[in-house]
Amino acid sequence: MAKNTVSVEIKGISLDVEIKDLGYVEVADLASKVEKEMRRLQDEEDIIDTLKQALTVALEFAAEAYLKGLAEGGKQKEEQARVDQLIAKLQGALDTVQK
Repeated sequence: MAKNTVSVEIKGISLDVEIKDLGYVEVADLASKVEKEMRRLQDEEDIIDTLKQALTVALEFAAEAYLKGLAEGGKQKEEQARVDQLIAKLQGALDTVQK
């Protein structure tokens, strides 16, 4: 999907955003999640400053993406180890058959 400019509103602030490979529905959903988290910070943690709310939310989302990447990297290493084991077993079986 090509870049699309999407208009969203977060806490009364209109934004025109362009995110490669995301359409209106995805961007609107992300904007909704950002606003929901900003409101939670305001209500539960009494953070009134919208810039501080936005930065806190951005950092939380970045940490979540980072941890997801680490988990996927670990999963990829496990899968590679399994593939390597299967290759070794197949090579061993092939060597046995060729003898």
